[in-house]
Amino acid sequence: MDNEFRRIFLKLVVLKIIRDQPAHGYEIIKTIEQNSNGRWTPSAGSIYPALDDLEKKGFIQSEEIERKKVYAITPKGEIALERMVEKKRQMVREMTRYIDDATVETDQTEQGR
Repeated sequence: MDNEFRRIFLKLVVLKIIRDQPAHGYEIIKTIEQNSNGRWTPSAGSIYPALDDLEKKGFIQSEEIERKKVYAITPKGEIALERMVEKKRQMVREMTRYIDDATVETDQTEQGR
C-alpha cells in the first residue's frame, strides 16, 4: 500500500474513532489494534503526526485531561470525515469495477484456449 494512501487511511480511521469518543493517542492506537484483530498497530511515529496534521487543519481539537492530550472531532472534522468516507466508497467502486473487468477478460481468455 502506498505511503500516502496509508496516511490518508489512518486519518480517516482516527477521525472515526474520536467521532465516537474523544481519546488520547495511545487509546487510538489500541482501538485500531483491537478493531483490526491485531493485524494493524500503528506506531506512535505515525499516529502523532496524523493527529498534529488533523489538529492544524481544524478537524480535531485537543484538551489536556489528567496530563494526557485528549482529542475530539470538530464540526469541520465531521464534514471532512463524511467526504473521506464518500471518496473511499468511490475508490472501492472503481477498484471493484476494474477487478471485475480484469476477471472477465481473464475468464474469456481461458475459455478461448
